[in-house]
Amino acid sequence: MFGASAKWFGIVSAATVLSMASAGAAIAAGEAGYARVGNWSVTSFSTGSGFAFCAAEVSNGAAKLKITTDGKMWQVGVPFRAAKRNIEIYYGFGMAAEVGSFNSAGDGMAVMRITGDQVAAFGSAPTFDIHYGNVEQSWNLNGGDAAIAKTRECVRNRGVAAAPSAAPGQVALGSGRNCPVPGKYRSQNSSRAVQVTFFNGGKSPVVFYWIGYDGQWKKYHTVKPNSHVVQKTFATHPWVATDLKGNCHPEVFMPDPKGGDEANNFQVWFD
Repeated sequence: MFGASAKWFGIVSAATVLSMASAGAAIAAGEAGYARVGNWSVTSFSTGSGFAFCAAEVSNGAAKLKITTDGKMWQVGVPFRAAKRNIEIYYGFGMAAEVGSFNSAGDGMAVMRITGDQVAAFGSAPTFDIHYGNVEQSWNLNGGDAAIAKTRECVRNRGVAAAPSAAPGQVALGSGRNCPVPGKYRSQNSSRAVQVTFFNGGKSPVVFYWIGYDGQWKKYHTVKPNSHVVQKTFATHPWVATDLKGNCHPEVFMPDPKGGDEANNFQVWFD
């Protein structure tokens, strides 16, 4: 039987997420992709005060199953859109045969704390199944052991994935000429929306990165010469630009919600 239920550690849920979308891309406030493991994705979550927890997620094509941990406690999250805050859900590994008390997380999910034995079962059992009312869902747990191991790694690394290796002839991301010291800049909050324009005035492509809440760079755009892109972002969210070799434009771009279009029109060239 599962233990006492709780919200996502009382820290972050998708209900509090602010999206920052452009050209079909979106960033959730305090959320960053960590790794992909087969059909599973591992994500880290943070707040303004730093790292919060990591989650492993898999879909059955209709709904998502989440397993989360902050390194001390594990939880399972299942789809739940009813108005009730507490619900008894039949669950099981291979068959929904036991009943447990879940709490609504307020984000279309219901969560419950799980023990080490249940965590191990997610890594070894073939399926996880739930049933309540007229809702029945089942998820294939293939690859769950590797996903759980990667989630543990995510927690140990405080949500910071290892930097990708540099391609031959290139420098590692963030270590090129004129690049800021790693960790010096990071996004702080998502309270004031700003629209910025990035313009490439040079003769070679320029790559634009958002610096996340964890200080890691997230690639957003590769802009061709004499071209521009419009990006929705927030004050306190820094951006950097590099050439294709990883060398940085000297300026770290900080959106200014009071500056108007001219102050938020950032021009870059490396020639």
